[in-house]
Amino acid sequence: MITIKELKNLVDINIINGSENEKINEISFNRRKNYEGLFFIPLSIKEDRQKYILESVQLGAMGYMINKDYPQKDLIIKKSLEINPKLLIIEVENINDLIYKIAKIKREQNMHIPIIAVTGSVGKTSICEMIATILKQEKKVMSDNLNCNTKLLLSMLLMVDIEDYEIAVLEAGMGSKGVMLPISELLKPSIVVINNIGTAHIGKLESKENILKEKLELTKYMKDDKIVFLNEDDQLLKDVKLDDSYKIIKYSIKEAKQIEQKEDFITFKMKVYGKDTKFCLNSYGIFNVHNAICAIKIGELLNIKIDNIQKGIQKYKNVDRRFKVIKKNKSIIIDDTYNASFESMKAGLFTANNIKNCKRKIAVLGDMLELGNYSEKLHSDVGELFKNLNYDILLTQGKKAKFISDVAKKYMNEEKVIHFENRNDLKAYLLKTIKAQDLIYLKASKDMKFNELVEELLNEKING
Repeated sequence: MITIKELKNLVDINIINGSENEKINEISFNRRKNYEGLFFIPLSIKEDRQKYILESVQLGAMGYMINKDYPQKDLIIKKSLEINPKLLIIEVENINDLIYKIAKIKREQNMHIPIIAVTGSVGKTSICEMIATILKQEKKVMSDNLNCNTKLLLSMLLMVDIEDYEIAVLEAGMGSKGVMLPISELLKPSIVVINNIGTAHIGKLESKENILKEKLELTKYMKDDKIVFLNEDDQLLKDVKLDDSYKIIKYSIKEAKQIEQKEDFITFKMKVYGKDTKFCLNSYGIFNVHNAICAIKIGELLNIKIDNIQKGIQKYKNVDRRFKVIKKNKSIIIDDTYNASFESMKAGLFTANNIKNCKRKIAVLGDMLELGNYSEKLHSDVGELFKNLNYDILLTQGKKAKFISDVAKKYMNEEKVIHFENRNDLKAYLLKTIKAQDLIYLKASKDMKFNELVEELLNEKING
């Protein structure tokens, strides 16, 4: 991949052990069971992975990177060399910062490869996957559906192998103010998609207007024709103005005609290259049609053949834990547990509500996090949705989710609305209650770990 000499010419590093003529062929950023022949770069993501350096050496790593000021540095170097005296050891000021610098350099070296950057409060992962699936019918596409959407994780992706692709489709996420500009500077995208402005992370950014302002920062370092796709159905995005150096393309659900939700898929028509074209989307919910419209228009912009755009949409599959429909013992379990905001919870509840051929519908909802001062109101607003929903049972768990159940009791039989203080009690009740032909919809922010609840449901027998 790169020699240490080449790396040294790019960034400031200190070789503690090994030769600058050595070559790093493959990198690992994560903890794993086998590091044979890999160079370990211990990024700090939620935890400082430098504590796994000795373990990586014991499991075959050919070398590692370490921070200059890491408290255990000298001891780790000493012990690791006792295990393997031929280790390649590189000392740096800050590993995370260094990866960002290297990724920026790699991006500059590969500016001929266009990047499509997608952001939005809801649906950005799905749009990325749809765009990538369409483009993969004709091009070699770098894409990621594991939510590598922060400055550091995107740096990790670009550092490794962007030069092996013709085009990249990447997600740009944000959780606070000031994070989008360095992502824009890193990616230098040719196309930016802003799908919507919702309430996710509003606790840190304080208003939707501030969220919009932050997401627009993604357009600051654009290259080529600077094409920006905006969702015309979003109240804040429909009136966005950019200077004349940008080309704005709007997309709207109104572009889709004859939308029909079948048992396991949706069909719809829209114009592509001026011709009415039918699409089949293996998914549920109008929100997915909306995402598909954006992806189709990008396929059209990039001159993908019409039959390949159709194939790409048909081959799309929901990303894990994003309204993933799982059928078990004549019951339907909908895993929508990756994350939650008011907008995504609303869309999920109404979509699940419209699924037919089930005897009862059970909603299992947990806290929506990072809402700050808006938390009580937005959880209460979810409860208000039950005025127009037809769920037989509502189960909630979490300090804030109690506001959902408290309000929902106005519209449902109070005995069928139950709040739980902990997930174990929720699980026990749910396993006792669910029967064959029930639909169970689960949604909460990822830190609530409702995905574990889904796994527990899948491992248990559902009574007839």
